[in-house]
Amino acid sequence: MTAYQRTSATTRQFQSRGIRPARTSQRAFTMIELLMAIAVISMLIAVLLPAVQSARESARRTQCKNNLKQLALASLSHHDGQGHFPTGGWGWYWLGDADRGFGKDQPGGWMFNLLPYCEQSALHQLASDGDPYVLTRDQRVGACQIVESPLSVLNCPSRRANRTYPLSAHEGGSLGFFNSNTPVAAGRSDYAINSGHVYSEWHNDALGQGPKNYIDADVWTANRIWGSDQSRFLQLPNGEPTMTGVSYERSKVATRHVLDGLSSTYLVGERYIPHGDYESGLNSGDNETWCTGFNNDNYRSTGWLVGLNYVLATPLFDGVVVTDEVTAGRYGSAHVATWNVSFCDGSVRDISYDIDAIIHRDLGNRADENMVSPP
Repeated sequence: MTAYQRTSATTRQFQSRGIRPARTSQRAFTMIELLMAIAVISMLIAVLLPAVQSARESARRTQCKNNLKQLALASLSHHDGQGHFPTGGWGWYWLGDADRGFGKDQPGGWMFNLLPYCEQSALHQLASDGDPYVLTRDQRVGACQIVESPLSVLNCPSRRANRTYPLSAHEGGSLGFFNSNTPVAAGRSDYAINSGHVYSEWHNDALGQGPKNYIDADVWTANRIWGSDQSRFLQLPNGEPTMTGVSYERSKVATRHVLDGLSSTYLVGERYIPHGDYESGLNSGDNETWCTGFNNDNYRSTGWLVGLNYVLATPLFDGVVVTDEVTAGRYGSAHVATWNVSFCDGSVRDISYDIDAIIHRDLGNRADENMVSPP
């Protein structure tokens, strides 16, 4: 008899005696057990979520520092090719013009001048028609396309998405840029180059916006109308020089001018923008675009002149709301504990918001002979 036949016979015997084989019991979860399981899962999520968020923020900080490293290396490559760090251009209504070189005649800001050194030569050439005094329609359209092009190397992933944001404040030529069509939205930068320990733009609006056209710019040069040519802007009341950064209006600063040492002078750092102003385009230090000339959207200083008084401008976390006269010119970051900055030697460091205000001021001054070591 096979095993199957023996099992069947046994089963029939049980059934003939009124006995049924035992069945395996399947018991459901009780409500209490279900609630306990949910509670355990919730506790695990509560424990693991901060760790996941911390890991993500760590990755974002690393990407931010990598961006600053790329900008620092591009600046040094620009120095090797042109003999100076990228110039600061003209004013907040001027964009770059590829026909006007890399020196004082270039109206575009520091980042426009870095484009050929950031593998963005094609973007740089959109603002060209072959003539440094002619602005053709195609050139204005090309310059506008540059404004509408957000660059990932200028985006801190902890702050906002790499896309365009409203361009809401303009009163330049035909209510727009002097040498470009003006779009409704523009790419922005989360980084600013060091313009010194006093100015990140001119207090005087007429100087801040720059000349109206290229012929007017020649008149400014012949008559020393530029802010960087006027003695009233070139020193503090105590006689200290003011244009002490690496890039500012029509600058041509070389490494030989960085007397305090390349490792002790800021190059490009993160800039302060309050949380609520990330996307509006209404903040006075974030209402233009990444490629304009000298103004506080793309330049930051470690101090400010308020009337006849010099005020220190320490870096701020974006979550801190401050509305004083130096707010739009401060360094700062979306990172909670530290902000990132590159130095003129190409190094990148994260620095506490609690940095001593005097040390911070001196790190923004290339030639004050206070050769401080960055914390």
